[in-house]
Amino acid sequence: MKNVILASIICTTSLSVHAHDIWIKADTHEINNEEQKFFALDVSRSAQAYVAESNHQIKNLLMTTPQGEIKKITADFSGKVKEVFEVEFDSSGTYHFESPETQVFLSFYYDEDGKKHKIRMPKTQYHKLPKGSKPEKTVEKLLVTETYVSYNGFSTIMQPSTHGLQIILKQHPNKLRVGEELRFKVTYNGEPVPDAEVTLKGLNNFYYQDDESVKVELEDKNNGLVIFEPKLPGRYLLGVEYGLELQNNKNADFRSIERFLTFEITE
Repeated sequence: MKNVILASIICTTSLSVHAHDIWIKADTHEINNEEQKFFALDVSRSAQAYVAESNHQIKNLLMTTPQGEIKKITADFSGKVKEVFEVEFDSSGTYHFESPETQVFLSFYYDEDGKKHKIRMPKTQYHKLPKGSKPEKTVEKLLVTETYVSYNGFSTIMQPSTHGLQIILKQHPNKLRVGEELRFKVTYNGEPVPDAEVTLKGLNNFYYQDDESVKVELEDKNNGLVIFEPKLPGRYLLGVEYGLELQNNKNADFRSIERFLTFEITE
């Protein structure tokens, strides 16, 4: 229950406002093409066309092949709104892509007039706040994003690590169909997470004007298991946030660990 309370404390910087959504977008996450081996992946904060976004500065991805080999790939293009990776699929099966963990410090403070503000800085930089400011709290956000792409067939999904916050899928993400349950377990260092905030965000609210954003509070009684049943086809972003209170940390008061999974559901 402690972390549920903590989630409410730091909700202004968490998934509730989607301040740091990170999508990994392929043209399709199930590719069938015998002639082409090179495809592009976009990494950005939004998957919606014509919506302003900004680059999250993810310069590398770790690609796990169907055989379990891990390769580091570097962005081929870095723009103001996204990173683009050109990827070669040299064998059939399912590939896993994951970003390195990135760190963001968000500090909240009140100015002389009592108005609340948010700024990117750790506690060690409070001296840079405007004169008369009163710091409220600082949150350290640790962010990871991942996706799966299947090329000319499916294979067992590879999750290279159990360290940190993980989304353990109970079915193949590229075989999901409308009306089927999306089942997964949330773990931290291999153990079920007792409580966390879980959000499923779809693009359907943009294209179909049907809000497909669903949020649940994961509780201890769930043993880390979460079930969603998306009603429309399309691209989705699954986000999990796990909050921890820090003790005697010089940079932050709270830690918000976030993991995002981009996937598609077909009819």
